[in-house]
Amino acid sequence: MSTLAIQGLCVSAGATPLVRDVSLQLARGRVLGLVGTSGGGKSLTVLAMLGLLPPALRQTGGQVLRDGAVLAAQQVAALRGAVVGLVQQSPRACFNPLVTIGRHFAETLAAHGLARRAAADRAAGLLAEVGFADPAAVLASYAFQLSGGMLQRVMLALALCRDPDFLLADEPTTDLDLAVQAQILALLEQMVAQRGIGVLLVTHDLSVIARLADDVAVMQGGRIVEQRDVVGLFEAPCHPATQALLRTHFALYGEATE
Repeated sequence: MSTLAIQGLCVSAGATPLVRDVSLQLARGRVLGLVGTSGGGKSLTVLAMLGLLPPALRQTGGQVLRDGAVLAAQQVAALRGAVVGLVQQSPRACFNPLVTIGRHFAETLAAHGLARRAAADRAAGLLAEVGFADPAAVLASYAFQLSGGMLQRVMLALALCRDPDFLLADEPTTDLDLAVQAQILALLEQMVAQRGIGVLLVTHDLSVIARLADDVAVMQGGRIVEQRDVVGLFEAPCHPATQALLRTHFALYGEATE
């Protein structure tokens, strides 16, 4: 089974540790949920897995492994797009407002050797896969002409351009209404079922975890404090941080999580 893992990840801002000794493993065809309160280090963990930390931060420890083999920094960078797709929160901030969606696809695919006509066909096919009835109209549009939910689907399509084995999805349903959230979650389910893609799903929403995740890691203060299968986590949470997350969730939404 193809795997992608981090071991002993540590990230600091100057002398201040932000992520401490984090180890996670993704496997194709499975969804690992990463949950916890805001500011706990979840997004930094995702960025560090692809060598994309902001300049003010540095990785002070840890390794990235592909199928058990430790990767050098250049090999980690080579994972982007080809092996690992990335979907970030706040999709509107991820698009250049001055160029069309088609230009985003063309530049992404040209960087990987696809000619213009082939790139256009590939882009249209991916947009159809994520639910657009008229891909040509989307390709001709600018980001400001599309809704947040439409842009999130476009971002999913872009992440699939090189048929990656894994997808890192950082809060993919944040700021979307419930109907659009359901569409995005259905697309992620479809990718796992049809493509066999492995997913790291970062979210604060435990109902999303209950629906999609096979396994769950709970993060607090930059550390993983509990990691287990999703059924066990909901039925018998061990760590106080996990118990607090579940109490809050059930107080808001009731016991009918699944």
